[in-house]
Amino acid sequence: MAATKRSSVLLPDVVPPGADRSRIEHLPHVLRKLRIRDLETLDWLGRHRSFARTAEEASITQPALSKWLRELEDTLGLPLFERTSRRVAPTAYGEAMLECVARILTDLRTIQPAFDALKRGTSLPLKVGMLPYISMRLLPGVIEYLARHAPTQQINYSENTLDHLLPLMQRRELDLLVCRLESVVLTAGFSVTELYSDEILVVAPQDHPLHRHSRVTWRDVAAWPWIMPPMGSPMRTALEVEFATAGVAAPHVLMESTSHLTNYAVARRVPCLFVSTRLRHGETDLNGELRQLPLKVSTAVERVGALTTEPKSTAVSVVLAALQEASRESVSAR
Repeated sequence: MAATKRSSVLLPDVVPPGADRSRIEHLPHVLRKLRIRDLETLDWLGRHRSFARTAEEASITQPALSKWLRELEDTLGLPLFERTSRRVAPTAYGEAMLECVARILTDLRTIQPAFDALKRGTSLPLKVGMLPYISMRLLPGVIEYLARHAPTQQINYSENTLDHLLPLMQRRELDLLVCRLESVVLTAGFSVTELYSDEILVVAPQDHPLHRHSRVTWRDVAAWPWIMPPMGSPMRTALEVEFATAGVAAPHVLMESTSHLTNYAVARRVPCLFVSTRLRHGETDLNGELRQLPLKVSTAVERVGALTTEPKSTAVSVVLAALQEASRESVSAR
């Protein structure tokens, strides 16, 4: 492979006219010298965990890559990666740097789509993540609000569990995240706007035998098959705590799912249980074919809020206003 000559990390100290020099000068000298290509190389190394694959991606030789990384680490005075005979792995310092690099590259990748959107007379789609238990309640109202007040604003919507969505928010691959306000969320460094509070209850098909009980316990529901949230998600953990506290083994799991519509469709055919927010009349209950049992997931966080970064863009502020109105409508309709 032919090597491509690269200039040194240490470039002339130039501050763009009008830049806030006091903020730039707080950065270590070497970080002010990194080029976009250097950030991409760090990102590739973090993803591939391999000098060979990273060198191929960056179109340089492995010795040149190793020398570049060693010079960067020496200048910083910190080890970014641990080397073994087969792989490289980021240190704690490397993980912190890779997280920042990922955010920078994500922001840079939005420039061309933003230009393209302006040429079309529209705005760049706002990337919004929501939990499955929340989206069916808020998203229709949000879209209706935007159609009235900001018709050119597009939404790029993602639905998943918190353990998947929060890292995306931290890497700025999401502009706004609507989720339950777990402790890990409140300490993540984002601006939090509380929207509403809601319980999580156990749901079963209308003709399920448990509906004939005036009182239902966790021991009762443990005897039936379940559709569970994915392993590692906060809702799955909350359920496991409930069963453990009741002193019963976890139930048989038919499948793991984050889709409410899929859960409902399966529950119509199989007498299984799953969890849901408190259903309003006509709200994804398949015309009354599902009913909630008198059993609440007491360890689930009830407060729901939106995470944003500061300063908020105009688009984020508009969508946040839409979420607040949809939340008010949701609460008043109960």
